Formats: sequence, C-alpha cells, structure tokens
Amino acid sequence: MYLYIDVGNTRIKWQHRDDKEILDAGNIMVENFTDIDFSPLTEVKRVVVSNVNHSVVLDKIKEIVTPFNCPIIEACSESNQTLINDYVDPGSLGVDRWLTAMGAWKTQKKALLVINAGTAITVDLIALDTQGRPHFKGGMILPGVAISMAILNNSTSLIDVGMGICQYPSLNTTDAVTTGIFTAIQGAVNQVCKKLPASLPILLTGGDAQTIYEQADNDWKARIVLEENLLFEGLTLLNV
Repeated sequence: MYLYIDVGNTRIKWQHRDDKEILDAGNIMVENFTDIDFSPLTEVKRVVVSNVNHSVVLDKIKEIVTPFNCPIIEACSESNQTLINDYVDPGSLGVDRWLTAMGAWKTQKKALLVINAGTAITVDLIALDTQGRPHFKGGMILPGVAISMAILNNSTSLIDVGMGICQYPSLNTTDAVTTGIFTAIQGAVNQVCKKLPASLPILLTGGDAQTIYEQADNDWKARIVLEENLLFEGLTLLNV
C-alpha cells in the first residue's frame, strides 16, 4: 500500500493505492493543511510526495505520516530511467511539471505535448532522440484561467466578473473577458502546434482541462486526449 501526495499551489491531493488500483483519494485546500487526516488509512509502506508549496506544509505532512513508520520519498526533477530532463538547470524545473511529463510518457510512450491546466498553465514537449529515448524539452508557462480573471478584476475598476461564454464578438463584459482569456490560451497553443508535426498528440490535464477542452477550436481539439491524474502516474514511477 502506497500513499501518493501532491502539494500544489492551491490544493493538496492524495491517493492511497496498491500495485493495481486506487483504494482511496482526497483533497484539501492548502491553507487547511493542518487539518489533513490520514488516520483512516490502515496500511502504508511508502509515502511519495510532490511539493511546490512552502516547506512548512511539507514538514507538517511528514509529521502526519510519521505513525506509518515507512520511507518518505520527496520527488525531484532530475533525469531518471524514465525521462531525461533537458532543462538548463534541472533543479529549477517545477516538480509538478516534471511529474506530469513523466505521467504523460507512461501513458503514451511516444512524443507529445502535455498541457497542465492548473493555477498556471504549462505547455511542455516530450521528444525522442535518435536512440528513441524520451526527453523533456521544456515549454511555456501561462497564467491560469483563475489568475487571468483575478488580474483583470483586481486591476481594472470597471471589471468584476465571473466565468461567461467564449464567443467573439461578445456583447457583455463577462463574455468579453472569458473570450479574451480562452482565446489567449488557444492562441498560445496554436502557435506551439504550428512549430511541431500535426501528428503530435496533445494530453490535457489539470483542474481547468475540461473547460479549456470545451472552448478549444477545431484546429487542435481533435488531437486532444483528456487525462486525469498524470502527476500521480508520475509519482508511481518514483516508487521503486
């Protein structure tokens, strides 16, 4: 039995798994990290953690899992037997991007784009070298949907809106903001897609994945595969 924990910017998520399936899962807002309770879990022989938040959150999690008396593996973004990291400074790559890329490779086993639509949106490329080995080639980082909306709401006196409909032209401010945000995301991905083979699949994951998929234009929507839990799939590859 293994406990996989993803400490993100907004939420802490976890899965309790054996070698075949997910036995239990849960999540909590990061600000409530002191309320995490793993006591219902009866058996854990290894804990694997991804953390992109403050060290105090990770320290608390380590304290909470101490009663399991098992090894704790902290994920890092260095090259391993699954994926080669081509980042100039591998240690500066967010471990969540790295694990999502590893999970994407585990799922597809071929060159691809992986888009993680979370607090930030990352668009990363996995490519093969001449020997068929997979490399993380880096990519781009965009503001996520919620961040983009918050920036407009907080920085302009006449805009204070929620999610609307993506349609151009828009005849109200809510739809105009929504259209602008999603068109910017689509435009960024379209520019990437123009530089790469049209046969390259796109894996889309993250909290806003479904919304972005629904708003995507037909140029790249047909290439998208929606995948949940890619980061957790990446974490399982560290459990060796």
